[in-house]
Amino acid sequence: MLPMNSTSKPPCIPLDGVISYKDWLKGRRYRRELGSRVAPEIIRRPRSSSDRRLKKLFNGERGLPFTPKEKL
Repeated sequence: MLPMNSTSKPPCIPLDGVISYKDWLKGRRYRRELGSRVAPEIIRRPRSSSDRRLKKLFNGERGLPFTPKEKL
């Protein structure tokens, strides 16, 4: 896990290029840690008018499973 006060920054996406998936995951983990400071980790609504359609698409669940930030 990247400490919030770390001098190492998450990788930036260059304007004229791409980054590797590994670098994207590092940035994703950092963005999740920042987001957890201002909002709860799971913000999915408990119910929705689209539940029937969503559950059909995602094998009985309302969406894709969340990946814990420890696994990113």
